[in-house]
Amino acid sequence: MLPMLKGKRGVGLLLVMGLALNARADQPIMNMMPRWDGGYGIQVLAETIHRSDLKQGKEVLARGHREEIQQLHLQGVYTWDRAIRLTFKLPYVTEARREIPGAGSSKTIEHDKGWGDLTLALPLKNYFNLNQRTGNWSLTPQVRVPLGNKTSGYSVANRVWGGGLSLGYETEVYHWFFAAGVTAWIFEAPEPAEWSSYVDLGWNARNDMQILWESDFKWNDEDAFTLAAGPAIYWRYSDRVHTRLEWKYDFVSQVSKARPKHGNGDRLSIGIGFVY
Repeated sequence: MLPMLKGKRGVGLLLVMGLALNARADQPIMNMMPRWDGGYGIQVLAETIHRSDLKQGKEVLARGHREEIQQLHLQGVYTWDRAIRLTFKLPYVTEARREIPGAGSSKTIEHDKGWGDLTLALPLKNYFNLNQRTGNWSLTPQVRVPLGNKTSGYSVANRVWGGGLSLGYETEVYHWFFAAGVTAWIFEAPEPAEWSSYVDLGWNARNDMQILWESDFKWNDEDAFTLAAGPAIYWRYSDRVHTRLEWKYDFVSQVSKARPKHGNGDRLSIGIGFVY
């Protein structure tokens, strides 16, 4: 366990490291907090997603036709027991716009905003303490609940039911942190099944700060594949208040071969979380 996490309510270096978005299986608060019975926490993440081109598979259909998504993520957790918890994730799209080819050389701009789909999860953790090393294994069943009807228009949310299962592993020594995991999702038609994995390496720079390099891999039944990676920094402002900044770039961006989608982008998120 990190130096700043010693004590029952060290409240967690990893408070707002979830985020992430749908490619990751991170759970609030930070996969690891709270670590006591009857604990609870809430976090808010502000996220900006930029995609620069309209693609199909690897091919660029319309270069410079962008998609921009601004959204907030409200996430929370309650622990009956330190090894059993219930979490929720609820996104709200404050503004989304995408450009698609119009008549001739013109662009048609489509917009979306509003609540996304709710994700509920039941993370089950098995903690271990070894010689100068701590960590945990986790198994997380999840369900995606649509909060609206699927339409033929532009929608950031899938608007279909889904079921997921994640397996994760984390371990830590005084100065270093490592995490890896895999997730599988099955959705109602017409959404394809998805698989994802991640590998995180972290350095505990100070008692209240951790610097990480995170790599996310995501693929689906329509031959889409994305490799996104980038730095993240966590800062513990106080025992109850934690912040996190993260940026990821799409080093590989192959979208669905079955339908055009936007790709070649990056994502920036900043979050604040509270644990009690």
